[in-house]
Amino acid sequence: MSLGKCMGDWLADTAEGAQFVSMKMQEARKAPKTVMREFQAMARGLVEEVDAQVDAIRKKSLSDSRAARAEPRRAEGGQASPPSSNTGGKVPQVNPKKAGRKAS
Repeated sequence: MSLGKCMGDWLADTAEGAQFVSMKMQEARKAPKTVMREFQAMARGLVEEVDAQVDAIRKKSLSDSRAARAEPRRAEGGQASPPSSNTGGKVPQVNPKKAGRKAS
């Protein structure tokens, strides 16, 4: 998306929001309690929607983590590979020549 299109979309959304708030402020002068009830209902609806989205994300994350634990990844040779980390999942290789030496 180009910068100009992004700015245009943002301005259009902002203008719609500004018009909505302006309209509600004019209505609030005539019936403040009614407008407050409408805003409270909108806020409750937003909270419910956010809670539903968070629950859906939690369920998906939980099911993904369970699936990942149920099926460990396999490296070459059929061995389970280590979990990825900041090292990229690399396992240090033991040099057989140095493994028999004692530390001095």
